Amino acid sequence: MILDPLVLQVGGGLRASVPALILNAGLFAKAILGVLLVMSVYSWAVLWNRLGLYSRVERADRRFLQSFRRLRPTADCRLVCEQHPRSLLARVALAGQRTLDQHAALGEDSPVLRYEVTQRAMDRSASEETAALERHVGFLATTGSVSPFIGLMGTVWGVMSSFLNIGAQGSASLVVVAPGIAEALIATVAGLAAAIPAVVGYNHLVGRLREFGHATGEFTSEFLDRRMGNVAA
Repeated sequence: MILDPLVLQVGGGLRASVPALILNAGLFAKAILGVLLVMSVYSWAVLWNRLGLYSRVERADRRFLQSFRRLRPTADCRLVCEQHPRSLLARVALAGQRTLDQHAALGEDSPVLRYEVTQRAMDRSASEETAALERHVGFLATTGSVSPFIGLMGTVWGVMSSFLNIGAQGSASLVVVAPGIAEALIATVAGLAAAIPAVVGYNHLVGRLREFGHATGEFTSEFLDRRMGNVAA
């Protein structure tokens, strides 16, 4: 009980000294922290945006699949696709339906050729839609790989400043060494704080994108089996 006030005072002093240390840091250290802050904020914005978008797409895909599977195999699915504009599978199905209609109107292609042409059209549509979902995700990988090195650069700069102060003042006391070391540690922490969430978020989003790729591949097969089975017959 006697030590509690002392612990609180020491902890409060440490917390109060960190902002003051940042404000009193050198221009280079502030630039490093500013770069890391911008990268961290943008990474969180990308992560939040992509997570929300992927959740909306997954919900739309589930609703579209329920509607699509209630259709007869010979039924035109364009209306159902247009009713689910946020669905990735709906846009892939729409590309397949348009390709089938186009080649059916020509009446010159064999069923096998129509199958292959439709599959390629759906694969291209899936690749384009997946690429749109992947937009900005690469920045998370960049942040995760670069931020620790940026923080390390700030660390080296802080240590170097400490040695320069020792040489200039001819003293290795704690008062001389502490500011530079503290700046170095803050830069290290800032680099890790920016990198760790970015790496975790990137791995999670890449896993979700991989699931979208598997889902579009399976749906393409299901769509062609439903539609081209009837045509081949």
